[in-house]
Amino acid sequence: MAALKNLAVPVLTIGALALGAGPAGADVPEPFTITETIDFEAEEFSFIATGSLCPSGTFEDEVKTFAADKGNSGRLVLLIRTEYICDDGSGSFDALKHVIITFTGEDSSTSSGPISLKGGTGDYVGLAGHGVDVGQAEGGLGLGEISGVLVR
Repeated sequence: MAALKNLAVPVLTIGALALGAGPAGADVPEPFTITETIDFEAEEFSFIATGSLCPSGTFEDEVKTFAADKGNSGRLVLLIRTEYICDDGSGSFDALKHVIITFTGEDSSTSSGPISLKGGTGDYVGLAGHGVDVGQAEGGLGLGEISGVLVR
């Protein structure tokens, strides 16, 4: 009987792990948002953020790949590397965006696509996360709304 009692604790632990109970301190996804504001004419790129990201700053986009959507002449596909630089001095963080831009008028467009956050400097060295970027531009101004989850 004592042997059965000693077996109960390991069996319960294995059962809890099988049901999805992870070890203490496991990373839990945390929601975040980033709102980007772009003034193309003035070349001003700023953002505000929620979650454990810094509250505001500027960002720089570098287009890594550019392709026209052959099936739709009004669309472009871009792979963009973005660096977000925090105003509060806590560091910077990096993103990779795969964006499809659809032109809706002479100087207007919409965009959408996945984004992944991958490290940075300062407080964001181990940053990882993913989400969706949805945006629109008109008359030289752009607005991007990104939402997703962070995992550190």
